[in-house]
Amino acid sequence: MSETANINALPAVTSDNWNGLTMDELRQRRAKALLRREVGRVQMDHVLGGMRTRVNDNGIRALMFNDKTIGHLKTADYLLLGFKLTRALLKLWRKRR
Repeated sequence: MSETANINALPAVTSDNWNGLTMDELRQRRAKALLRREVGRVQMDHVLGGMRTRVNDNGIRALMFNDKTIGHLKTADYLLLGFKLTRALLKLWRKRR
């Protein structure tokens, strides 16, 4: 078991007269939960900021391809991808009818 799993684990109850958590323990757990939430929010903002930068620099195609691929695609590649996508969608639409 990892250390992070042990930090969040509840204390083992060895007897039936366990009185629960103290106020200090409750405050510490709440502070840890708030800290984890804030760290997650900052990480998500960082990832979304990078995506926004890529889209601003390279347009909507940046969401579909990585940076190296974007630089190498030509107009013919986009036409081929559009043709294949249209053909696949038409097949789905015909099956539905």
